[in-house]
Amino acid sequence: MDNISVFCDDCYVREAISSILKGIKRNALNSSELSVFLFEKTWLNETELSMILNCQSERIIIFARESLLGFFSSLMLPEHISFGRYDMPINNLRKMMDDFINPPVKEFSVLRRKVIPEKQLSPSERKITSLYVQGLSVVHIAESMNKSFKTVSSHKRSAMKKMGISSNIELMQKGRVFLMMNREYLLAS
Repeated sequence: MDNISVFCDDCYVREAISSILKGIKRNALNSSELSVFLFEKTWLNETELSMILNCQSERIIIFARESLLGFFSSLMLPEHISFGRYDMPINNLRKMMDDFINPPVKEFSVLRRKVIPEKQLSPSERKITSLYVQGLSVVHIAESMNKSFKTVSSHKRSAMKKMGISSNIELMQKGRVFLMMNREYLLAS
């Protein structure tokens, strides 16, 4: 277990996951650094996102609630990060952790695609969301992009749905993290 790090916002859940991890036998060849992140809450702050982005582990798995998973899937996260539902039955969690620690022979990125469907934002959705989070109104965004109010509003709603966001307030809160994530991705490219 010395090559597996567990980060959680609940100390009791962290202990439970550590106990599950101790019970999983590892292949002798598997000595790669692994990290497990668990988020019980439905939001993420910049410090937590920075921990994920700056994590040097070879593979990362993030367990979170459905709304946060929707938000993660809208970000351009590296391929070595996979996802799982926080509220899944314990047997499924144990199986998923076993597959994470001892991945099947097939490519790990294939495992990631099975865990959560990708809901990538279109370039228009990404731009409109970024402008909205920066404080521009839908009317101003429509004027600056030379699009109709209805089109911009539709793109914003579609992006919110893909990110698992249901209100403008939640979009503003999660949007700051979204912008930070895009900035990190552009700097890395």
